[in-house]
Parts: sequence; C-alpha cells; structure tokens
Amino acid sequence: MTHFLPYNEYLNPTKVLARRLYAIIQDLMQGIYLPMNTFYPSAELVPALWFPLVKKFYQAYYPSGKPNKADPIWVIRNKGKVLCAVRLKQFSNCQLLTAMVTAPEYRNKGLGSHLISNIHSPLEQSSSYCFAFTHLVAFYTRNHFQEIPPIELPKELFNRFYAYTSQGRNLTPMRYKSS
Repeated sequence: MTHFLPYNEYLNPTKVLARRLYAIIQDLMQGIYLPMNTFYPSAELVPALWFPLVKKFYQAYYPSGKPNKADPIWVIRNKGKVLCAVRLKQFSNCQLLTAMVTAPEYRNKGLGSHLISNIHSPLEQSSSYCFAFTHLVAFYTRNHFQEIPPIELPKELFNRFYAYTSQGRNLTPMRYKSS
C-alpha cells in the first residue's frame, strides 16, 4: 500500500526513516515480514504428533504433495506455523527429495535454501535425488544438486521419473552432491 506524505515530510529524512522503521517493526511483530538473509529457525524433523499440522499445510499449498508418516518430513516453523516443508521419500538404496513447498507469502526469501542447508546430513546418509521442475533447476543447483541423465537414476527412480514425464511433467533428474 502506498502512503503519501505531506511535502514537508519528504524534506525530513529522520521522519521518513522513523515511519519506515515503525512499519517494518509492526510487520515483524505480526510475523508477516521475513526479509532476505534474515535469521530463520532451524529445520525440524516432523514427529508423529505434528503430522496433522503438516498434512494440513500440504493440503493448503501443495495438495499433490501427499505427506507420508513412513518418510522423514522436515519443516521450518515460526510461532507454531509451518512455513516450508520437504519430504525425503525412502527407497531401498536411495532417497528422493520431494514435495518441497513454501507458503506463498514466504517464497523468494531464501527459506527453501535454508531448509535444504539444514538437512545436508540426512541428504548425505543415502544417495539423494530430486526431480526438479525445469523452472526450479537453478534453485536446486544452488543447493548442491547436479543435473544427471535419467539413465543414471537408480532403477526404482528411473521408472517413477519415466511415469511422471510420460504424463507431460517437465522434470529434470538431479543428484545431491555435497560440497
């Protein structure tokens, strides 16, 4: 919302700065403003008790995400509210990073990267892959995933990748590579 100030207010930089700071503080107190490079809470592994909260989050922002109690789900919460979530679907010899979603009002603020950086250890425990939507390849590349040819996927992931792309999904297979 644009606020118009009287002309003499524009001439007084102290008053302009004070108004801007006041507005930012009000937004912070309401939990609606998380600037880039802010301090985010650490990622948390979802315990069974939280599962209904996470399921509701996925239903609201990514209905096809389908959280599963059998797979580890990591979230970033603020004041009890889930802001970002990701699931590590387990297979016999690998895992698939899937269903990564951030609440719309927190997107493009570094939260997804923060979540991935917080789960490096679980990603290193087993060969980790993701099927990135084409427009998100750069995001996953910045977060230690590398594009690979589909033939390099483990067989159980290759079959799943083929099924998804046969449905018309524009996906790129990627493998996690720690730095």
